[in-house]
Amino acid sequence: MFKYQGLTLLELLVTISILALLVTLGVPSINSAQKTLQLKGAAETSYFAFQKARSFAIAKGVDISISFREGDDWCVALSTVGECDCLITKQCLVDDIDYSVNASDYGFISMQQLKFGKLQLTTFDAARGLSMGHAGSLVFSDGLNELKLILSNMGRVRICSVNNAWGGYAKC
Repeated sequence: MFKYQGLTLLELLVTISILALLVTLGVPSINSAQKTLQLKGAAETSYFAFQKARSFAIAKGVDISISFREGDDWCVALSTVGECDCLITKQCLVDDIDYSVNASDYGFISMQQLKFGKLQLTTFDAARGLSMGHAGSLVFSDGLNELKLILSNMGRVRICSVNNAWGGYAKC
């Protein structure tokens, strides 16, 4: 009686072919899922940075500014000193803590269509957390989908999808 041990060459080739097929079909969907997660992450983290700035302004009784830089090396940062460069370490601080959102954390995402006045800056006032005269919007994009973050004069922030309802966000 012959005892079978190991795999034949044909069985090994079939297994490798099936694995190669699964990898080729799976990689694009993994990249798509990663881009989706990064787009939502960038928009939501920036949204919470706006909320934190408003809360700090009211709680601490000081004006809190948010500085922006758009493009592929974008950033969003909170500051008590007004305009600052959010790419320079320890320049944008609140209570000596750096509150910033950077492109380096979201490799597939770019910021575009930044509309916050000439200085690309918004400020929440200390009295009521309003952003009177500092309202605006910005768009995060992964090249296919876009999420828009909108700040009203009343200091309210919302996220919407630019093209159509996507990722749980209504169309703008």
